[in-house]
Amino acid sequence: MCLGKDFATSGFLHSSLYLLLENLMCSSYQIKSASDAVLRIISALSGHPTVGELVVANADYIIDSLCRQLRHLDLNPHVPNVLAAMLSYVGVAHEILPLLEEPLRSVTLELEVIGRHQHPNLTIPFLKAVSEIAKASKHEAIGMPSKLESYSMSVKVKVSNMKKSAGKQPQQNHMSHGIDDPNTVDISSMDSEYADTNGDEVDMHLEKWEEMLLKLNEYRRYRRTVASVVESSLKAATPLLASVNEATCLLVLNIVEDGIAALAKVEEAYRHEKETKESIEQAIQFLCFYDLQDNMDASVDEGNDENRLLPAVNKIWPYLVVCVKNKNLVATRRCLGVVSGVILICGGDFFSRRFVQDGFHFWKLLSTSPFHKKPAFSESKTSLQLPYRSALTNPEDSIAESSSLKVQAAALNMIADLAKNKRSASALEAVLKKVSGLVVGIACSGIPGLRDSSTNAVLGLSCIDPDLIWLLLADVYYSMSKKDVPSPPSVDLPEISQLLPSPSSSKEYLFAQYGGVSFGFGIDFASVETMLQKL
Repeated sequence: MCLGKDFATSGFLHSSLYLLLENLMCSSYQIKSASDAVLRIISALSGHPTVGELVVANADYIIDSLCRQLRHLDLNPHVPNVLAAMLSYVGVAHEILPLLEEPLRSVTLELEVIGRHQHPNLTIPFLKAVSEIAKASKHEAIGMPSKLESYSMSVKVKVSNMKKSAGKQPQQNHMSHGIDDPNTVDISSMDSEYADTNGDEVDMHLEKWEEMLLKLNEYRRYRRTVASVVESSLKAATPLLASVNEATCLLVLNIVEDGIAALAKVEEAYRHEKETKESIEQAIQFLCFYDLQDNMDASVDEGNDENRLLPAVNKIWPYLVVCVKNKNLVATRRCLGVVSGVILICGGDFFSRRFVQDGFHFWKLLSTSPFHKKPAFSESKTSLQLPYRSALTNPEDSIAESSSLKVQAAALNMIADLAKNKRSASALEAVLKKVSGLVVGIACSGIPGLRDSSTNAVLGLSCIDPDLIWLLLADVYYSMSKKDVPSPPSVDLPEISQLLPSPSSSKEYLFAQYGGVSFGFGIDFASVETMLQKL
């Protein structure tokens, strides 16, 4: 380094950092490793133990360069790579989150229809950057509730101690100072713990509560910043769930998962923040600091702070349904896991009506067997078929069967997760018979690839309505086995054969009637017997 230790003030650092970060994402290993080595040397010479700290210390210069070049992507197509390098490779996204609002606005425009049409090759790089921002937002949001809860508790303790101290003053103090309101306090008569040693009690109390209010406002501003970044990330990425591109869908699903988790924590933090604000207001009114009360009222704008999560999910839900409808097997499996997580976070009540309206697309995944395929049109008797093709089989058939089973297993796992959790179980109540019929039908088939997941789903649904699940299984079991049929406990009650008459075909089983389709799975008696024993 020919500039020695003074290079940081020579302008070399700021002009070279951007280029070095860009090269970190280069496909050439030599260029990538050389850039990494140079960044480490610069960090050491600058007094920063890591490259991440170097980037954070100069983040304003880097972000400023990014914003300028984002305006001219035709000339600077490498910008997404620089952003991705700074956020993922260096790992400093959560430390510079407030600075990312401006570049995120430009990224949002690029992910809209016009932007994607103009620069289609930049969609994936931009989504990778947004994914890192969403991940960083989640990282920051997770710690917010505990910090604000701790601060709220400390404020409540101070308010309580202040009121206890005020309660010790003699009644005549109120009268001698002309204070008739029992909800206010004469500060000069409070314990020494709350009085300044120089006798300037009022200024001391005012300064203390001003500091508390200032700290609360800092928490509020940062919480709103995180929420704004998350909402912008979701707004930019969510429409791309309708894409048929697998990589695009997977990146967007990661963004949705992290974004919803972050908004849930932001709302939780808001509740603690609101409690803290109420405690500070009590103290301010108790001490008659009316100017501070006026400032507090003027600075507080609640806006939509209290309700961010469900409106965001309401906008995302149609795109999740479209993702399932597109039948990209890998994306669908991932989408089912995201849907499960989102419902567990938001609660099932919000999704009950949505499953009634859109559940068909989810249950359709369970309604057909991958082992029963309809013949292609070219195989029909009326179509022309070349002799050398008659004996050929499609090499993708085995892959399709395996992939289809994995999707069905993912759908069954989603049902099990929702049913076993009291918070989310209500999402299935309106469609319980339909879902139970499908799940029991698969569990009775004993297909090895679905045995564990279907058993788990049946046990989960039994947590909601054990009688319904038992009835569906018993209908199959007692129609196939005439042994060990229990007698009715009373002569007035009918026999099981009268309650559950033997069906003339598999379509007459209760699970088939509730499921609404004949999904092509056979019945394995051993699996039915095992399921009944587990209930």
